[in-house]
Amino acid sequence: MKPIFKHAVIALGLVLATAGAYADDVDPATYAASPGIAAKLLVRGDLQGLKVIDLRSQKRGEVMVVQAEMVNNNTSDLRLYYRFRWTDTAGMQVGDGEVWKPLVFLGKQTHMVKSTAYSPQATDFKIEMSAEPR
Repeated sequence: MKPIFKHAVIALGLVLATAGAYADDVDPATYAASPGIAAKLLVRGDLQGLKVIDLRSQKRGEVMVVQAEMVNNNTSDLRLYYRFRWTDTAGMQVGDGEVWKPLVFLGKQTHMVKSTAYSPQATDFKIEMSAEPR
């Protein structure tokens, strides 16, 4: 094998290994109390001990309302960033999208988060989340 080709293969391998380490393809089941809850999560990175333990949605009037209960299973404080993604029956995004909302969790603390859809066209949702130490 020629040295230039050998180095190119090694460099490509390192790039692919690094990309895998930072991929957003995290198994949401790690951060959910059930497979049904996991199906509604988009997790970015490691949630560092945060877990969604309850998730409820209902129509109020014509719009969908969602409430999620989250717990910090660690004794250290964490900062959660989350936002809701609302979609219609075809799976297309409804509205411009929400901004990231920060929420501080003290050790072993539980929080409820709630959101209301932009319009009656929203029939489904995902909760996108990311966390970091405080």
